[in-house]
Amino acid sequence: MQVVFVITVVYSLLSVCSSVIAQPPQAQGSSAGEFRKVGAAGAQFLKIGVGARANGMAGAFTAIANDPSALFYNNAGIVDIKGYMGSFSYIQWFGGYSHNFIAGIVPMGENYRAALSVTSFTSGPIPFATIQDENRLNTTYSITDVAIGGTFAAQLTDQFSFGVTLKYIQNGIGGMSASGILADVGTMYRFRGVRLGFSISNLGPPLQFSGGDLNFRTDLLRELQYQQIDASYLVNPFNAPISLKAGLAADLTTELLGLYDSDPNLAINQSREHRWLMALEFETLSDVPEQLAIGTEYTWNDLLSIRAGYRYNQSVFGFSGGIGIRYIGSGFEGMLDYSIHPSSTLGIVNRFSLTVRLD
Repeated sequence: MQVVFVITVVYSLLSVCSSVIAQPPQAQGSSAGEFRKVGAAGAQFLKIGVGARANGMAGAFTAIANDPSALFYNNAGIVDIKGYMGSFSYIQWFGGYSHNFIAGIVPMGENYRAALSVTSFTSGPIPFATIQDENRLNTTYSITDVAIGGTFAAQLTDQFSFGVTLKYIQNGIGGMSASGILADVGTMYRFRGVRLGFSISNLGPPLQFSGGDLNFRTDLLRELQYQQIDASYLVNPFNAPISLKAGLAADLTTELLGLYDSDPNLAINQSREHRWLMALEFETLSDVPEQLAIGTEYTWNDLLSIRAGYRYNQSVFGFSGGIGIRYIGSGFEGMLDYSIHPSSTLGIVNRFSLTVRLD
């Protein structure tokens, strides 16, 4: 009965995802035939992966999802976290931009978790330039994108869990901004040391910019230069980038090598000398071609982790790698992770994450 229930939920989720991502061109902004769907969505900061651990495995994390970065990849995974956990992640992005992610998870009974997360993507001061003037009045503007999310996750059976996130997002550029409410939904199915995860992110209505920078004064008629009127530029609404992820993960120390007994939670709350995870992930998005990621993590003595991964059909990023250090004390656990992500044209992206767990 549990398996039938899980299959029904997963099938329903995939049906909804397929119908949303496959909307007509005029509604979704994507197109068919010889045209590509690149550029069909805004709010691109929502696609930047969080967490050095997950990105060290090329983002193949939807079926693992057992730390606070699960709020980005698959919120159903946070039910595996025992006690209280918080995390901060920093990325120095291209062109002087910075990306920050902070999250906290609290237990609400044995089978329920709640979480709060904040994501920001900001630029430094950018010189204001026009075609006529390269630096008009020596003024600057900045870009500030923010997402604030609240998450609830529940473990319905020993094998199945789900999560739901509602988040407020705002895109800001100069004196303009666009804001709205989006939703993420995730599910996780566990069997022995194997996990299957599904998630869909950024579901919601179109967004539209407004603000003072859209207003200007102009002549009603060119011949009547002194009769000016107030006017504003027309802006079209845009969609957030919808993402559907499907992932498979396995604990190879149990399922392949047979060193330990199988644990559906990937032994996150157990002490082991060796831990070897392998993950595979397929992702389809509303504005770029489908991608496939494969990643692995080996942990020695619950102290040192080494990670590597590769993402296929991604025009900028391919290989990735990372390391992590873990400290376990009495009622306290701390993790420091680093990942490196070379790009094909724009240099190297470095990520740092600090995670703390309290019993």
